Amino acid sequence: MKNQTKFTKFSKKKRVDVYQLVTDRVIEGLKTKGLEWFKSWTNQYGEHLAPINNATAKEYRGVNIFLLNSCAVCNGYESNEWLSFKQAQDKGGNVRQGEKSTETIYWIISFKYIPTGKYYRNKKELEKDGLTENMKGVQKFFTPKIWRVFNIAQCDNIKPIRKLVAPKKTKTISPIKRAEQVYDNYKNKPTLKHGGNQAYYRPSTHHVQMPVMDSFLSSDDYYHVLFHELIHSTGHESCLNRKTLVESHGFGSVNYSKEELVAEIGAEFLSSIIGLNPKSDKKNSQAYINGWIKELKDKPKMVLQASQQSTRAVEYILTGKK
Repeated sequence: MKNQTKFTKFSKKKRVDVYQLVTDRVIEGLKTKGLEWFKSWTNQYGEHLAPINNATAKEYRGVNIFLLNSCAVCNGYESNEWLSFKQAQDKGGNVRQGEKSTETIYWIISFKYIPTGKYYRNKKELEKDGLTENMKGVQKFFTPKIWRVFNIAQCDNIKPIRKLVAPKKTKTISPIKRAEQVYDNYKNKPTLKHGGNQAYYRPSTHHVQMPVMDSFLSSDDYYHVLFHELIHSTGHESCLNRKTLVESHGFGSVNYSKEELVAEIGAEFLSSIIGLNPKSDKKNSQAYINGWIKELKDKPKMVLQASQQSTRAVEYILTGKK
C-alpha cells in the first residue's frame, strides 16, 4: 500500500496509458450515461461542489474533476474529499484494507530554451537562468503522472473538512447572481444580446446571442448554455487564440468537434463552480456526444487536451489570466 503514495514513472509507451485511462473512462461513461456522466457530485443539500484534497483543502482541477466526480457519484460517497494513503496516515487515520484507489493526473511542467537547446526540469531552474515561461523561445512540456487517492469514506478516523450549509431556495426561472457575475466580471467579454431561438457565438464580431431566459426549462439551463457560448468566446484571437476555434472548418470538421468538446467541458466546469443543475435537452446533447465518442476513439489524447483548454478558458473568464 505504501507504494500508492508515490508518482508512477512512465516511459514514453506508458505515458500513452495515462491518456488511454481517461479516454476509456470518458467513452464508457458517455456510452452508458450520456450527459449524466458529466453530472457533478451532489451533497445532501443538492449543492454541486468540486472535489477537494482533505489534507490541503485545495480543489482538484482539470480532468481530475471528472475522474473524482464520476467515482464519487458511482460509489455514492457522502463527501467529495480525497487524500493519498500517506496523507491519511499523517492525519492519524488509515485507508481500510481492500479499498481501491482512484487515479488522478498530476502534470509535471518542464521547459526548453530553443536558442540554446537547454532543458529545464522546472520553473525554478528556468528562472535561475534569467528566463520566464512566457518568454519568446521558451517551449513548455507537460508530462502526466499518476497520483492515487482515496475518498474519505474509504478511510477510518478521517473527518470531512468542508462545512456544509443548506443553500437558500430560489425561483425556477430567475437570474442567479453568482452566474450573472461570471459574465459581468469577464474582462474581455463578448457583447451579449437576447432574442430569437438560437444560442451561438459569432467570432467575427465577438458576440454571443441567447434566447431569453424564460424560454429555457430553468435558469440553470439558461446559464449552462450561456457558459458554453462564453467558453467558445475565449478562443477568439484577442483572448486565448485557440486553434480549434480560429481554424475551425465548419460543422463536422475535426477542429469543430474538438471545439465543441472544449466548450461543453468548460460549461460543465463553470456550472459545477456556480452550483447549477441543468436539465438539458438530452436528445440534442446526445447527438453531439456521439460525435465526440467517435473522435475520442481515434485520438486518445483529445480529452486531456480538451480538459486543459477548458480549464484555461474557465480561468481566463474568471481571472483574466492567459
